[in-house]
Amino acid sequence: MQDEANIGYHHAALLRLVGTMFAAVGIIPGGPPVATMPGHVRAYVLRILTAAESATRRLIILYARRIVVKLTAKRAGPRGKIPKGSGTAKNVPCFPLFDPRKYFAELAKSRRGKSGPGPRISGFDDDSWTPYDPAQTAKAAPDPTALCRRLQALMGALEDIQAQARRLARLQAKRKAAGEPIRRTEPRRPGPPPGSRARSTHEIDDILKDCDEFVLRAAKPPDRKDTAAPA
Repeated sequence: MQDEANIGYHHAALLRLVGTMFAAVGIIPGGPPVATMPGHVRAYVLRILTAAESATRRLIILYARRIVVKLTAKRAGPRGKIPKGSGTAKNVPCFPLFDPRKYFAELAKSRRGKSGPGPRISGFDDDSWTPYDPAQTAKAAPDPTALCRRLQALMGALEDIQAQARRLARLQAKRKAAGEPIRRTEPRRPGPPPGSRARSTHEIDDILKDCDEFVLRAAKPPDRKDTAAPA
């Protein structure tokens, strides 16, 4: 009962924090993305968003572990492409149920080149050199569409967390039945969760730490103390 109360408390806290991000950006659940986003608002959202996604993912893991999935044989569907206009599916962002894999810079195949102006080379007989204009190389403001879609996916997962848990349980059962490696069947990656910080400076840091601890505690088998039978 205490774990249920803790999960419910953190679920409500996540809904409240995501609601503040919606208000700061100026969007509503299910609504269109904004055209522009101020830099300070973008920084505020990015400070919370990744950790909130990780915490939500861990709550989904806890609910999914209570679901028993029975896989059934696939039915043969119609061959060929489905004509456009059939069905009522909408372009709804899908919440990622698995932690993103860690990035190791030393294993990267290619390196990014340094950004900036190109080489300024001129010859003795070439008078076409023009001075460097920083305004021409100024970066445009990032498009907020992807960030808004992440927020919509996160809010959708929190509002119907049981459906996300059933989705995760089915996906794990299918991958295990197919014999895929553990990194493809376990949604939580080893080590610290994405968005975690060593020092808590925001409420989301404590929420993520608690949710990750709930998952680790639920995965740990209970201690069994063998007691000798009385003679």
